[in-house]
Amino acid sequence: MAAELRTGRWGRSHLVGASFFVVLLFCCFAYYLAFAAEFRYYDDDSGLFQLALNAHDHLVYLENISRLRDGEFAYYELRNDVGIAAMYSVLAAIAPFLVDESFSLIALAFNLLTLCLCYALYSAICDRLQLGIAGKVSFVANLSLIYFAQLINKDMLTVLVFLLAAWSGLRGRVLWLLALLPLMAIIRQQLALFTLIYVLLMVVRRPIRWMVFLYVLTAFVAGLLSVFASLFGAESLEDGFTAYLVEFNRQYYVGYIIFNPLRALQYVVDAYLSFSFWTETGGIDTAKLLRLPQLVLLVCLVAPLSKLVTRFASALQQPSCKPLVVVVASYMLVWLMNPTVNARYVMLITPILVLFALHVRRHKLLASR
Repeated sequence: MAAELRTGRWGRSHLVGASFFVVLLFCCFAYYLAFAAEFRYYDDDSGLFQLALNAHDHLVYLENISRLRDGEFAYYELRNDVGIAAMYSVLAAIAPFLVDESFSLIALAFNLLTLCLCYALYSAICDRLQLGIAGKVSFVANLSLIYFAQLINKDMLTVLVFLLAAWSGLRGRVLWLLALLPLMAIIRQQLALFTLIYVLLMVVRRPIRWMVFLYVLTAFVAGLLSVFASLFGAESLEDGFTAYLVEFNRQYYVGYIIFNPLRALQYVVDAYLSFSFWTETGGIDTAKLLRLPQLVLLVCLVAPLSKLVTRFASALQQPSCKPLVVVVASYMLVWLMNPTVNARYVMLITPILVLFALHVRRHKLLASR
């Protein structure tokens, strides 16, 4: 009887979760029709709903696709912008019927396929952690996935890699991820470094000691790289605190080691500044608006989520928590090497944060002694 009850609940959670996911897919397509289908007419600052697309990055990728066709780049060249452009050039050759002038349709198709894989992994993690219906439904709270589904970008693939890492860790099989390193390096160099760090921290006996060592190493390397602003591009360095950090590194090379905790706080603050979503022209910053449901969910889960900090060592000793914690730690080590702070980067890791918080709350884990 108990087994039948569990089977019924399992089937019901899959049905409800899949139903909500289908609605999310429909929203992605509707959003595409509203903003991306006629990309050549898109303007960031027109209408009520503004900044609805990551148009800047998409145009960079389109330019690189054109340059690849003209032979200006090698397809195997390990640069973030070139790698994703090479991938879409191959996709265009495979499915030319999906290619339009702006590559918006083929980007939607590929991103929706990636989104389906993301949900499959998220659902599998929910099953393994016994999170029930609430766990699967929580996936659709991240409406930034609608934003990531539009145009050419690396964000949807990044979410997929984080979920894949967590799922592999929960199954106790992480070494096979190393086979994906060449592909990850082509898509996004940070993903290759993330995977190396994640696998290392999952297999070593004293992960906290390794985290400290890797923090110093990655922060020092990032400090050295930030001195050479041309490696990142002037538009990446902006001004304010980032510019101050670069100048500090030019003199002492240890700016990231000292200031990374403050930069981590900046990520959180920048994400929650999304609640101020009115633009200077009187419109709505659509990207910020889409972040709000997930951010509200994280606020509601702040008590179990805080255990990620207050009970960090204990979480690493909990087999069901460790993969999620290590994904977050690896993400922080790698993304804090980036000279810029952007709320969009925070939304990449929020599915893992939600899974951790739901798991701790549902099973009453990591209680204070």
